[in-house]
Amino acid sequence: MECMRNYNSELDELFKEWIASYPQEANATDRFCKDGLVLKNGGSNDINRAWADAERRIMFLLKDCPDGWGYDVRELLTKGPNAEKVRELKSPRSSGRGGTGFYKNMGLILHGLCSLTEENRGEINYGNQAKPGNKKALIDTFNNVPFAIVESKKLAGGPTCPADILNAALETDGKFLAKEIDILEPNIIVCCDAQGTIFDTVVRCCFNGNVPNNEHRWVYRHPDSDFECKLYYYESRGILLFNSFHLTSRGKEAWEIYEAVISPFRQFLARYKTFNVVDKNRNTQNIK
Repeated sequence: MECMRNYNSELDELFKEWIASYPQEANATDRFCKDGLVLKNGGSNDINRAWADAERRIMFLLKDCPDGWGYDVRELLTKGPNAEKVRELKSPRSSGRGGTGFYKNMGLILHGLCSLTEENRGEINYGNQAKPGNKKALIDTFNNVPFAIVESKKLAGGPTCPADILNAALETDGKFLAKEIDILEPNIIVCCDAQGTIFDTVVRCCFNGNVPNNEHRWVYRHPDSDFECKLYYYESRGILLFNSFHLTSRGKEAWEIYEAVISPFRQFLARYKTFNVVDKNRNTQNIK
């Protein structure tokens, strides 16, 4: 049976309203970043059916586009200027010197979230996943498993996005971001922002500021890192919400970025024994 929904088309309608909400001087038509379900190479895969059927519907919530002008994140693997390199999990710097590790880190987390179970919770180190022998598995996951990328601040900015600018944008756009999340209906959301601005906005706008009780949340600090990662399990909504690092490796080790998500996910699996409880307990009446 064909999937009747086209998630990205639904988002396009939302984006029209979103763009129209900005003042004219914001130049939103040119700076607005469209995003959602990442299209697969060649565009032949039915991404809507794959997403609707996926047990784990994973969304990465990023800060903003650093290039000054908007683009369509959904074409990252198909028409993007670095599509071929991105499909290989390469993240070249604009200067041409070295890489940022951005897509490799995203691929590692995606693969871990897709593959870990209670019986196979992986080693407490990202390194085993990243060995050259496993690179093909990571690339295959990245290029074939459906996932979503969403820019929290939709108007493209500069090379960095300070917390005050991000916070100001989300104060204005938080309700639109909540609508985008409602359309996509992910059950795993990874907020890639160590300062917690994106995570706090999702808690406020998508969950009415409600914080789960101790049985449904994990706050974790690795002994070799000063970062406090979080996982909130919103049982009635069937959503795992993670607070994690930005995916660029600058200033931190790749294992820290990986473990900030995977460590609390292991704890979730240890408590509930299976991921199936997420969809089993999902109450679609709570999703407006």
